[in-house]
Amino acid sequence: MRIGLISAAVLACGVASAAAASPILNQVNNFSAGATSNWSNGGNAADPVNVSTGGPAGANDSFLRVNANGGGGPGSRLVTYNRGSQWTGNFSAAGVTAVSMDLKNFGSSPLSMRIGLEGPNSTWYVSSQPFTLAADNAWHTATFPLTIAGMTNAGGSATLGSVLGQVSEFRILDNPSVDYHGALISSSFGVDNVRAVPEPASAAVLAAALLPLMGRRRAAV
Repeated sequence: MRIGLISAAVLACGVASAAAASPILNQVNNFSAGATSNWSNGGNAADPVNVSTGGPAGANDSFLRVNANGGGGPGSRLVTYNRGSQWTGNFSAAGVTAVSMDLKNFGSSPLSMRIGLEGPNSTWYVSSQPFTLAADNAWHTATFPLTIAGMTNAGGSATLGSVLGQVSEFRILDNPSVDYHGALISSSFGVDNVRAVPEPASAAVLAAALLPLMGRRRAAV
């Protein structure tokens, strides 16, 4: 009975947190049925294109392709952003401590992939270390932690905690530097299975905390 009460309480807290926050833990954009899921290149730039086949799962697996033409002006930077409710709001309350995604480089040189988050006071935090995406015509899975070690301030006065509590824009971009602007480059990348996840260390801690409860339940049975 006590196990049941504890489980019910934990579930109730989880439901309450999910209801009060967006995104939702483990939500995913897999770009099925031609969807772009509110990802945009902004301004007068051409938006990302939904490609109906050739994703990480192969034939008939759709993905999003992001293009940049280099030079200057609209569409010159390799970046896409989302201001929809699915990728804005209170990441902390939702338990989201990392974002994972599948990426493919369609260009001829390696890309330095990062994510960027905008919050209060026009404050930006960007991945401290880039994920180097080789120009090898293959899909790769990248995980970006939303932690003090994993994110660096790229402008503005708000703390990382404040930004994670009030995200107003989420970006996926290429830039060798810690910058929320995409690099000026003529290139292209594919993205699929953008997922809000617990950072691996957080997941391990949660699993360890649940083990005693699971042991007690087996003993009672």
